Amino acid sequence: MEKFINFLEDHMMICFYKKHFGMDCPGCGFQRSFIHLLRGDLIQSLKTYPALIPTLFMFLFLVLHIIFKFEKGPRILMILFIVNIVIMISNFVLKFFI
Repeated sequence: MEKFINFLEDHMMICFYKKHFGMDCPGCGFQRSFIHLLRGDLIQSLKTYPALIPTLFMFLFLVLHIIFKFEKGPRILMILFIVNIVIMISNFVLKFFI
């Protein structure tokens, strides 16, 4: 597992937005947060990018909904999407002002 994590660290994508405008985008921190989560450091993962776990949960639910066709799946996905957007934008605004 450590080799995989080291591979991810060595091949992280560069943020186009940060590279050209000099400031974080709403998605900045996702990769680093994912690496912290893989290492088992949940607190640091949440500090780095609070929307990671809700986003992963949303995608997991999406896959399960595609397979099992939950009755209220579309509504739940819409709520999860809105929650994720609110968390991402809040995190972006907080990073911008802090």
